[in-house]
Formats: sequence, structure tokens, C-alpha cells
Amino acid sequence: MDFPFIKEAISQLFSKSSCAMYPAAESPAAPNYRGRIVYHPDRCIACGMCERVCSGNAITRRVEKTDEGDKITLTFNLGSCTFCATCADFCSRNAIEFTGDYHMVATKEEDLLVSGSFIKKPPAKKPAPAAKPQAAPAEAPKETPACAVVPREDGKPVSDPSKCVYCTLCAKKCPAGAIEVDRAAKTWALDEEKCVACGTCAEVCPKKCIIM
Repeated sequence: MDFPFIKEAISQLFSKSSCAMYPAAESPAAPNYRGRIVYHPDRCIACGMCERVCSGNAITRRVEKTDEGDKITLTFNLGSCTFCATCADFCSRNAIEFTGDYHMVATKEEDLLVSGSFIKKPPAKKPAPAAKPQAAPAEAPKETPACAVVPREDGKPVSDPSKCVYCTLCAKKCPAGAIEVDRAAKTWALDEEKCVACGTCAEVCPKKCIIM
């Protein structure tokens, strides 16, 4: 009887395997693979941009009032996530990271939840300056320039109209959509309800006319 494959079968017994020996041996993910999400709550500013751009509605936010401030918890449901990485692309603080971890087989839903919490403290109020006894000034005080801009106590941005060129870059980069710029009318407006005082507008301003 002829066994044409016996020789080949015996030779393969002593040859190196052509297959990846997973899970006996770890196999790294391909370059730029988008796997399990890592959330860095210490970087988050709670602007809500990731929730708005998530196509799978996989991100939820819970806010709890505490004595220290608002306790904000973001949860990412990997069971609903499409791993498109749009949330990470829009995050101005790089608080969302996609890793090469593809081990996401789970028997319980909670094993597919990635969450983290942080405390968002209210803006510190500046103490009122102590009263000083009045004395005759040695010289007349200098007048404050009309274009001087005084920072806000709540840490939100203020624009200096003497420097602003109304390029609209701050409005485009604002993660909360809190800034509106009209180039024709040369106006700069801030929606205080939306603003999260993240400082992105000041960072991207080419004329450095926005102060926090």
C-alpha cells in the first residue's frame, strides 16, 4: 500500500510550527491596532466631547455632588464600542488611549466596562484685599491702558480685543463649543454655561490674546 504523505508527515513532526502558538505563547497585536481602552481621569476636564462624537453611544457620564466638588465618572462600554477612536481624536487632553490589548472575551458585562472618576473642584474664590490705611500718594497713579484685560475669578477665558484678529481658531478648537466668533462684525462671545475652563482656546490662540 502506498502512503505518499507519510514522509511529509514525519518531517513536519521535527519542523518548527508555521502557526502562532497562541495562547500558549503571547502574540503581539498588529501596529496601530485599536484594542482595550485606557481612561486617564486625572487628565479629563469633563468637556463632554467624547460623548457627543461617540457613534456607538458607548460612553456615559455620572455626576455626583460631594463636599469637595463634582465627582465625575466616565464609563466606556467595550461591548458597544466600535473602536473607531474618534473619542481619542477629539479629546484635547489625551485622556482616552487605545491599547494593543485584544483580550476582550468576557462572560460578564462588567468585565467590558472601563471607568474612572475624578473630582472637579469649583473655582477658588480670591479673598478680598485687606484694607490699607490711606496715605497721600507720592505721585499720581498711572492710568490703566484702555486695552488692559482683567482675568476672571472663575478661571474662564477673556479675550483682549486689541490683539484679537478674529481668526476663529479658538472657536474651532473649543471642545465644548462655548466660543462664537464673528469675523465680519469683529465680535468674540463666550457661552459661560458650556465653558469648562480647559484653556484650549488660550493654547491655540496665535496672537496670545486670550487669558485664563
